[in-house]
Amino acid sequence: MAINMAKNMEDITKQVLDINRNYINKSIDVIGLLKEAGNAKKITNINQDLVVDVFNGIVKLNLEYYAKLVDFGFSVTNQILSPSQESSTGSSFTLSGKVKPGEIITLQFVLDNPKSEAVLCELQYSSFLNIDDQTENPEISATFSPQSFELEPEKSMTIDISCPVSKASKLGTYFSHVKVLGFEPAYFTIILTIEKPITTNVSKKNQSDKNPESKT
Repeated sequence: MAINMAKNMEDITKQVLDINRNYINKSIDVIGLLKEAGNAKKITNINQDLVVDVFNGIVKLNLEYYAKLVDFGFSVTNQILSPSQESSTGSSFTLSGKVKPGEIITLQFVLDNPKSEAVLCELQYSSFLNIDDQTENPEISATFSPQSFELEPEKSMTIDISCPVSKASKLGTYFSHVKVLGFEPAYFTIILTIEKPITTNVSKKNQSDKNPESKT
């Protein structure tokens, strides 16, 4: 798989270089024709300054093209050789709980600011997904208290998380990733297990109507 991908990338790179090489050759041919036409006076009233500007413009375009091509090549190489910081960073911690449809569960965590400057923080959560099939459960939401705040250096903040689950929610285990803007790419995970409500059997009154015993 990796060998095939490398071979495909090599072929594409060669094709791009061939196209650019043909472009440069054609550009040089055009400049040559313009110069010959000017010297032979086959084209009257030719503006030599225009020829110079055209040539300089073509050279500039090619230099910019090569610079962007090289930058793109280094960018792709770095992405292949080094996974992105976000993808290589795992969840900092996990908050979990059990809740029934129609109930609200409250979670809590403490956020520390180890930085030397104040940080403007805002909490954002992703949709809750089923841990098995990744399907979304729109019946679960999350609110944070506080939602956004400024955290001074070496200070801590206690955040409450309220997760209401509607009565229409399906049972199962769901997860959501929560980012704290200001401390990217770190994130933490909320895992909620939606359990079946406990029902109590209500016995029928006297179970059946019986005539009381009569005394004589």
